[in-house]
Amino acid sequence: GVAAHENLTAPGTDLFVLEATPNVPPPEDFVETVLVLESNTGKPKAIPKSKWAPGTPLAMGVRDRAKPGDCKININGDAQKLGEPVARGFLKACRFNGDSSSSGEALEIDPQQSGRLQLARWLTHEQHPLTARVMVNRVWSHLFGDGIVGTPDDFGVYGEAPTHPQLLDHLATRFRADGWSMKRLIRSIVLSRAYQLSSLASAEQFQRDPENRWLARHRRRRLDAESLRDSMLLVAGQLDLAPGDGSLIRHRDILVNLAGNLHEPSNHRSVYLCYLRNSPPPELAAFDLPDFTTTIGRRHVSTQPRQALHLFNNPFVIEQARLLAAQVVDAASDDYQRVRCAYQRALGRDPAAEETQQAVELVHDISAVTKSADGAWGGFCQALFMSNEFRYVD
Repeated sequence: GVAAHENLTAPGTDLFVLEATPNVPPPEDFVETVLVLESNTGKPKAIPKSKWAPGTPLAMGVRDRAKPGDCKININGDAQKLGEPVARGFLKACRFNGDSSSSGEALEIDPQQSGRLQLARWLTHEQHPLTARVMVNRVWSHLFGDGIVGTPDDFGVYGEAPTHPQLLDHLATRFRADGWSMKRLIRSIVLSRAYQLSSLASAEQFQRDPENRWLARHRRRRLDAESLRDSMLLVAGQLDLAPGDGSLIRHRDILVNLAGNLHEPSNHRSVYLCYLRNSPPPELAAFDLPDFTTTIGRRHVSTQPRQALHLFNNPFVIEQARLLAAQVVDAASDDYQRVRCAYQRALGRDPAAEETQQAVELVHDISAVTKSADGAWGGFCQALFMSNEFRYVD
């Protein structure tokens, strides 16, 4: 079925909900119903739920309106003060030779179409200089902590110049030649020598290149909020790698603002959590999540006391530490072996002799105060979660 929503759409398009369940055939009159609605109004309209196939999930999509139109200028930025319409087109500063599509068709917008198809052709044209570079730079920035162009949202004259322009062009060209494959791009970068360098460096290297612009070492960086949560679940043996079963909102027939708490407990990866504007998942809120209202190329990274307090007091962190401690206690009967097991699970290495001794003394001290050995091991595991070694990639 199709249900219309008129808000948050591009000029000349309608946002609609399309039901598409694999191996679930639509109702017999599905196509006829849609055609009747379109012929009557020229716009998609809501179809009663009685017409939907049982169990069919919803997916957002867009399509051209019957009568696409151009946007009007907002005078002084005021949405209520409209000026002359501006014809749909493309950035003249980015014109390329011939300004035509790969099929030879001129990139001119048919007045009867919204222009989305022509925009897609223009963005992916073999001579377009920016699309592949911008995408490659964002992937590089995510992997290295900083992009080849340090301003991923601004490739213009007010942005930073690339530190390695030939590298950027090489990766962009290779990205296109590989069919715009993100997996191949990421594989080629992470297998490079530059990515596999240690974050350790000599005093001379730090002095000559304190910002690591020339990639003589790996940039130490903190895990983002989603990776930190997923790492805790993984170490505690609780991470569910299966894809999430859609959004909770699909079960709600009332306004989201009145739906109550939609942040229900979940062991799925953080990408499947419920993200609402001005209401981030509580397990992630302390670690510089974006506000979900704009697209950004690089997140703000800060170090604040509330982050340490979150790791110390948050029920999710405490629960994952308790679950890890239970596995550590079951894995060995000797305290020293338990410390070694905890280090291997959380940090991926064996502890030094001094670290082992300090950990055992900490567990004994906590046990003497709390009269609970399990709680003492939980506190030790939580301390590992709070350590810089757990939270930083080096």
